[in-house]
Amino acid sequence: MDKVFEIEIKDNIEVVIDSRFKLKGFIEFIRLSFNRLEIRDNEYHIYFDKDNIKKHKLLLQTLINMHKKVHKDDTIAKRIALNYRKDVVIKIKKYFVSASNVLRITIRKISSKEFSIEFSKEVKSVYNYIKGLFLFHILEMYNDKLIISFNESSKETVYEISKKNSIMGYKVEFVIDEEEFKMSHRNYSVEGSIKEYLAKIRNALELFRANSIYEFDMIKKEYKRLAKKYHPDLHRDKPELIKKIYEKKFMKIKESYELLEEYYKTKND
Repeated sequence: MDKVFEIEIKDNIEVVIDSRFKLKGFIEFIRLSFNRLEIRDNEYHIYFDKDNIKKHKLLLQTLINMHKKVHKDDTIAKRIALNYRKDVVIKIKKYFVSASNVLRITIRKISSKEFSIEFSKEVKSVYNYIKGLFLFHILEMYNDKLIISFNESSKETVYEISKKNSIMGYKVEFVIDEEEFKMSHRNYSVEGSIKEYLAKIRNALELFRANSIYEFDMIKKEYKRLAKKYHPDLHRDKPELIKKIYEKKFMKIKESYELLEEYYKTKND
């Protein structure tokens, strides 16, 4: 089912946004940017404030961009431009699937070194979310299954994620032998794992002198330059210690590029 994103201009500019969109940063912007704001459940009423017109216009432009991305037309932009002084009412539409459409995720230990995550059907957004959490522990990937290294960090992630009832707006049901993934301590959070992952993304971008993952052509060009500069085959005649330093630099460059390449693919799925 397509995500809902509708804008209608009445007495106010009324916007309905599907909860499956990534809205955390957007909602945070609204909360921090507008003093004349009313919040009721999942509805945000932003009153027009001439003293804060820059933020109001920025909000409207963001909504226009989101709308154009979903509907591939810009007719709404002209109408909003004529009505930019109106209040904005944003309604977050919660998305749920029926019980018959529950996504079953089976997690089973294969050996002392690995376990599998199997999906009962293909739901790309859920698959990519879980893949991102285990990205540094993945051994093999298939369309409906991931093979993960069995270690304390991946066990902690399994424990935390298996408590969820929904992911990316989809109802999920985990089938898991809890004894196999029993934790001695339970102060780990998936959110911490995501923060660590994003920190590695930022470090990798800095290595390739890029500001954004969407500068991927530049990232690829810089990767080729650095890989050529530090490739071990070009430094065979150097002292052993220097060779090891170059090998470590080359491996860091290679791993950083692979991380960004995977992240870029996920962003464009």
